[in-house]
Formats: sequence, C-alpha cells, structure tokens
Amino acid sequence: MFVFKKEQQTFDFGGVKIGGHPGENPTVLIGGLFFKGQPLVESTKEGLFDKKMTKEWIDTGLAMAERTGHPLVIQAFGRTSVAMERHLSWLAENYDGPFMFESTGSKARRRAIEYCSDSGLADRAIYNSINLSMKDEESELLRNSKLNMAVVLGWSPRATSLPDRMETIKKMISEAESMGIEKMVIDPATMPVGAGYGLDYRTILAIKSELGLPTCLAPHNAPSAWKFIKQPGFDDEVTHTATVVSSTVAAQLFATDCIMYGSMSRTKEVFTSVALMSNAIASAVAEANKALGLDRQLFAPPTFE
Repeated sequence: MFVFKKEQQTFDFGGVKIGGHPGENPTVLIGGLFFKGQPLVESTKEGLFDKKMTKEWIDTGLAMAERTGHPLVIQAFGRTSVAMERHLSWLAENYDGPFMFESTGSKARRRAIEYCSDSGLADRAIYNSINLSMKDEESELLRNSKLNMAVVLGWSPRATSLPDRMETIKKMISEAESMGIEKMVIDPATMPVGAGYGLDYRTILAIKSELGLPTCLAPHNAPSAWKFIKQPGFDDEVTHTATVVSSTVAAQLFATDCIMYGSMSRTKEVFTSVALMSNAIASAVAEANKALGLDRQLFAPPTFE
C-alpha cells in the first residue's frame, strides 16, 4: 500500500472531501448523466431527457453512497447551451450534492459558467476542465465568475513520458490559479489501450508524491475505446461493465482520490466493487501506518458482516 512522505491536501467540494493520504478519506465516485447513448437521453441538442429514469439513477447513486460511505458527485454533460442550462437547472432542483459540468462545445461550457455563477450554484459547481486547449474567452469568463473549483487536465499530445506529463500538469496548475481556482483535482488523463494507458496511474503516484494535491481520473475511457470488447461475443453490457469496474478499481488502488466511472447505469456495480477494495485498503494502510509509527485518522468502510 502507498504511504507518501509529502503532506497531502484535502479540499471540500460542496460538502464532499477529496484528497488526503490513501485511506484517510473514502474514494469519491463521479457518475455521468445526459451523455449520448444513455437510455434516458431524448435529445442531446435540446436537452430533453426522461426525468423519471434520471431521478431513479440519482436515487440509486445516493443510496449506494449512503450504504458504502463513498460520496457521489454527478457529472452533467451538455452538448449545447440550451441543453446545458436545462440539465443543470433540473439537476440543481433534484440533487443537493456537488456536480461537475462538461461539454465538447465551448459555448455550452461558457453558459454553464454563467448559469452556475448567477444562480447561486458556485459552491457546488466543479468546472471540467482547465486544459491546454482552453480559449481566452472561456478562461476570462471563468476568471471573472464566482466559481473556484475545477478539474485540471494535465494532458498534452507531446507529453508521452512522466517528466513531460508532470511539466504539463504544473503549467496547468499555474493557469488554474490565475483563473481564481482555489480547489482543484488533478487529472493526468487516461489514454486508450496501446496509446499510453497506464501512464495515468503512474502519474497519479507522482502527483501525490511531489505535489500532494488531490487526484482524479476517468479510467472508463480506456475500455470505452478498446477494440477487444468491440468484437462479436464480447460486445455486451456485462463485459463492458466488467472492464469499467476493473479500470476503476485499478485507479482506486493507485491512490486516485476521485474517479469518473462513466454512465450512472453502472452505479451499483462500481460502488460495490470500490466498497470491497476500500476494506482491503483500510486494513493495509492501518498496518503500514502502525509499522511506520504514523498516527493518521482513517476512513473505516462498512464490512457488512
């Protein structure tokens, strides 16, 4: 089990603590809503969705968080400005916890910044993400908003080694601080299988060892693009879920503080697996701390015995 000499920072994101030494706080799980392909989505352009199904997914997430002790953060996607506002306004009324927002379109992200800043949601909203491709208009809007929480993406097409990845991360942290971001999680980016998948886990350890900042990953991105499970006989929900669960648990074991697990349709499977590994981590860290003479308060996961 990993024990870091570097003091580890913990930030409060809308009532959810993220960061700290391994085993100190429960791994936070981030479930995605409103993504194309989810059965609840009716129109990605207009932001129309099945509200009953969405509420059921959220309720399942909250129930699993309550039972396992692992907090839930919701990641809301919006393809357009209209869709983003509809998603966030409904989410704010039907869910009390912290949430991330993201989009492939700058207009939608800018609308989210404005909406969250103007609607009193700044204490719950996490911008995803500050990265090298961010344009001046968007960064200036974020800088002048009330938002102060964000994911910092430490990725560059040229950062294919650990030293290069860490250099990019440090640069993006400085950018984030210049935009008024006070609470951040560092995401070194998960690459596809065969194109760098695995360096993200190694970089997580370097971030914790060198910087002591909270870490974040979206490991489900690796299996989602993996050609192996696109083959006949493997292209089914059970097999896909197994790969998402395994990549999530791997991230957990490599000291990732919060993990995006993709669609909330897989909430039960992901929370259950992470809860099991939390028991292993708790025992291992407790023994390691005792051996090293460290006195640290640890998260005590339920055993369900």
